[in-house]
Amino acid sequence: MIPSQLITLIKIFYTQAWVNTGLKNSKFLKKLPRLFFIGLLVILFAIISIASKSQSLYLNYTISKGRDDIGWLRLEKHISGNTTKLVMVSEIKTRIIFMITASAKDSSAFENKKMIYSSQFRQTNGSTKQNKLTRFVADKYEVSENGEKENLSIPHIGINLLSLYFQEPVGINSVYCEINKCFAPIVKMNDGGYKVKRPDGNSNTFYYSGGTCTKVVICQSFYTVTAILKQ
Repeated sequence: MIPSQLITLIKIFYTQAWVNTGLKNSKFLKKLPRLFFIGLLVILFAIISIASKSQSLYLNYTISKGRDDIGWLRLEKHISGNTTKLVMVSEIKTRIIFMITASAKDSSAFENKKMIYSSQFRQTNGSTKQNKLTRFVADKYEVSENGEKENLSIPHIGINLLSLYFQEPVGINSVYCEINKCFAPIVKMNDGGYKVKRPDGNSNTFYYSGGTCTKVVICQSFYTVTAILKQ
């Protein structure tokens, strides 16, 4: 918001310069620098006000399998007031038995540190493998997938798997995994990583430096890949 003192200053200027004194053109021209300066102040305070309420973070990772780089992962975090939005987009190209191109997009929204929305979209070789949506509706979480809806008996979700790409889980023992529709334990490893092992046997292990996630080891049924933060 523009400070009240600045608004008062503008009102005084307009009243004195234009309304009461009936300035001639020459006097008006002398006031132009002052008017220009006030306009700059208005713009400056407006920009500061907007910037103080909104923040954005972008992180880029290289995905590798062994010594080979096979893809990329991009993270976005946007904060506006009490709302935080998280986005993760990734793509890998690798050969197991035949060439596989897999892409994924996850997004989540939190209000006052409570998850109100999340989605997971997966494609393999152009074919959709997963399209799941979780929303907080009428005091409960509703999951939509494959044309079916399911209500969860979970009253509050404060942190999900996507959150761990942005937040080191210090003092947090479990995290919500949308794919399995349940909370999974977080185990601190001897090498400093935080391992999340899901009920399906797959796992993600997160590593941090100065609070920033620098590496994620993703173990799936048929492969293991590592996402490394680009410097």
